[in-house]
Amino acid sequence: MKLSRTAWNNVIIFSVMGMILAINVANKRLFPEDGNVSAGQEKSILGEHAVILTLEVANQLTIERIGKSWRVQPEVMNEQALEQMMLAWQQSSGYVQSAPEDVTQAKPIEVNIYLAGQAQVMRLHLYPQQEQLLIHNLSGDDWLSLPILIYRQLLPVQLVSID
Repeated sequence: MKLSRTAWNNVIIFSVMGMILAINVANKRLFPEDGNVSAGQEKSILGEHAVILTLEVANQLTIERIGKSWRVQPEVMNEQALEQMMLAWQQSSGYVQSAPEDVTQAKPIEVNIYLAGQAQVMRLHLYPQQEQLLIHNLSGDDWLSLPILIYRQLLPVQLVSID
């Protein structure tokens, strides 16, 4: 069977399109989106593949990505503690829950996170309690419940106060 040059071009084009579709389907199965998580299920604070560019805590602290390292203003912690804190932000996850009624009366700690590839800032309110840390994601109106020990890992010691 002999094919003309035009026919071979069509075969190659359709083969490449088939490969692209197969890769997209495999990618969606390997990395499903977190969007539809119901109460009681575990969910990452930032998303699995999120890259933090800047993190601002209560207008008191700004942490920026500089290449592969971090810069903090004002300098309240050493490089190792800063690296561990940013790793905690990227790896921590909590359980989705409905909005608690009594927590909104307390004054939250406001955290703004600028992520790579996202135009809007991720705005979080942190509500530390006796046994848990509640995080309200204002962007998606999600509530997460985490163990209180995570609170000390997410913020510098100078800003952490548990009553």
